[in-house]
Amino acid sequence: MHNDEISFDEFASFAESITEKASEIALVKFNKNFSKWNKLDGTVVTEVDLEIETLIRGEIISTYPKHSIHGEEEEDLVNDSDYRWIVDPIDGTLNFAAGIPFYGILLGLCYKEEIIYGSYRLPSYNNIFVAGDGTACFSNAILPTKDLSVTDTAVSLLLTTDEDRVSRSRYAEMWNKLKTDKSISRSWGDCFGYHMVLTGKADAMLDLDLKECDILPIIPVIEALGFSIINLSTTKNKDLIVCNPQLREKILKIFCQ
Repeated sequence: MHNDEISFDEFASFAESITEKASEIALVKFNKNFSKWNKLDGTVVTEVDLEIETLIRGEIISTYPKHSIHGEEEEDLVNDSDYRWIVDPIDGTLNFAAGIPFYGILLGLCYKEEIIYGSYRLPSYNNIFVAGDGTACFSNAILPTKDLSVTDTAVSLLLTTDEDRVSRSRYAEMWNKLKTDKSISRSWGDCFGYHMVLTGKADAMLDLDLKECDILPIIPVIEALGFSIINLSTTKNKDLIVCNPQLREKILKIFCQ
């Protein structure tokens, strides 16, 4: 039995444990033969996505039976609770299905519709696990973030999940303007792209048409590490840029004129 109030320590311990089990499944199946198909929205899903989500949902239901669950692949479980779990069993399924190691497992917890805790794990990238609550951050690895107090506003590496989607969006001209500043852009996106920014290896990440499970679990980590979130759409967390706070004003001048 658990108290109604869940602390960050309790969340981090639970998330680390269950995503470790999920990671074992991903690593066994990665670069092997498994079933995959396109969903109605055209995105790829695999049998591994379903297996991992079933595992995570089962652990949540067993430990927190009164809580609601929103997952990427299964129907929502709606209970009479202020708590709602957000599950993305494989964020970056296209990469996973192609044998590219830039994918992760996302797990977050909302309270009264606001994300309060979040985590991501990168199974094929040293099995790194990171969890945050907006102010504090826990990881099983050292996070070599940049010194956020520096005043350098140069943009050297820009990331996005889908360059083609950006080129067809209303942000295309702005994105190209940002890229002309002696920068390099790559589509190392999804949760791996955010990890690149959060560890100081990239300067900004643009992501469009996000669903709750794509981004909510990462937001408390972004905030805990002191990075900036710029919402480009009137719909919160749908189109956004994550960057070093020193770049915020420069990016706002280009994207939010």
